[in-house]
Amino acid sequence: MSMTIDTREFRRAMGLFATGVTVITAQIGDEVHGMTANAVTSVSLDPLLVLVCIDRRARMASYIVEAGQFGINVLNAEQEHLSRHFAGRPNPELQIEFDDLNGVPVLPESLTNLACDVERVIDGGDHLVVFGRVIGMQTVLEPGEPLLYYAGGYKRLEQEELALAI
Repeated sequence: MSMTIDTREFRRAMGLFATGVTVITAQIGDEVHGMTANAVTSVSLDPLLVLVCIDRRARMASYIVEAGQFGINVLNAEQEHLSRHFAGRPNPELQIEFDDLNGVPVLPESLTNLACDVERVIDGGDHLVVFGRVIGMQTVLEPGEPLLYYAGGYKRLEQEELALAI
């Protein structure tokens, strides 16, 4: 028996899977483009592969293919303004500086930056599934708090101090 599932309900259900927040970056000529994404995951350690899912309607879908390279920037909790900016709510007063990681633009002060060559792009329905071969990585020395997304909103970790019984 087949069940009809409402796409809004499916999206809401999948939103109950807490994720980190990233900004995907790609450069075409002198122009850097960015897009907020949470559909990002590691795929393989040998070779080092990651994937990101990009809506076919998003401008980034064509940019990433044309550039042949992209960056994944794992945002910290203090970078929510960057996530909002690259999620379609641009702040014209925001001056964004990019670092270069193996020829790929990345956002400084992110928890982790990955530079990737596009390895393969496959059909994922209304999304493209872009596999990237990691060609560069930098991680902050003192990891901060991650920016999280859950149930349609930004969240922060609540960490309890564990008391050791002596």
